[in-house]
Amino acid sequence: MPYAAAGLKQIVMCNKGTLSTTPADPIALGIRKDAVLTINHFKQIEDYRKRKLRNMLNFKLEGETMQPTVFLFKKLLDWLNGNVDLQVVTQNQSASAKDVWKFSAGKELGIDFDWTYNQDGRSCKITFERAFPYSDAVTFTDAADSATAVTFAGITDDGTDLTLFRGANPEKFEKPSGTSLGSSGLITVRSLNIKTENKKSIDNMSLVDNLMIILEMTGREGAIADFVTRLNKGQLDSVVFQEKNGATTYDKFDFNSNVLSQTDEMVINDEERTLKIVLEGRIPIYSVSFLYGASNGGTALDTEGTTGGTIKFGY
Repeated sequence: MPYAAAGLKQIVMCNKGTLSTTPADPIALGIRKDAVLTINHFKQIEDYRKRKLRNMLNFKLEGETMQPTVFLFKKLLDWLNGNVDLQVVTQNQSASAKDVWKFSAGKELGIDFDWTYNQDGRSCKITFERAFPYSDAVTFTDAADSATAVTFAGITDDGTDLTLFRGANPEKFEKPSGTSLGSSGLITVRSLNIKTENKKSIDNMSLVDNLMIILEMTGREGAIADFVTRLNKGQLDSVVFQEKNGATTYDKFDFNSNVLSQTDEMVINDEERTLKIVLEGRIPIYSVSFLYGASNGGTALDTEGTTGGTIKFGY
């Protein structure tokens, strides 16, 4: 039997029902961390002799892109609950042959995502998963080594796009909106995390109604007066978290009042004296809206949020 080469060459998502025609709104993971496609048995049926019999096969793809944009966030919301086409292409298995998995036309996968901006960088971990009846799954798997990969407008190779790769660049962390939470030079931890909360269907597809949001900041401004100022803030103030993209562009996360609660902590020991604030809350997926263009973080011609934009929660 021939040697099978490791590696995933390209992972691209697009609007449901368009992969086989003209892919709409294609987005590649591009610059990313490790990705893995796992196929294994699901809900095997065990008899009295402890034999595990076939039932379904589960397909799970995990990948973490370092090309997160406001446009990607918008599309991930659109693509929840099985509303996405996905193509996964392996590295070449010979001079020209490669495996091509096309999760579309009844084989769509569910999505979960874990979106993180912090002092170390920006990324979004995306998980695609669903199980299919065994015989259907075997036929689908068998087709992967002879399928022809779809090409996507604007995407070459693995989708690497340095214009979408942006490191940590803090600009604002405000509560309430317009009031800074601390001096940037004294901050030791600054993070925003937004992830899906799911339930599972009978075929192991994620069904998502809500997003869980956690913002955190720890800093060295630890005077009693600073702590009292924090304690006197409203419990459910508006919040702004903003990351700079370019000279005039940014990604802005704008949380209305009553969306995020506040928890405070002061620590004084022999090594440090810090204040920590945690802002958190759950929000329905349909309570998120988007603004684009020059006055909202993007460029004048950007109507999608690729260069920047504003994401509003709870308005």
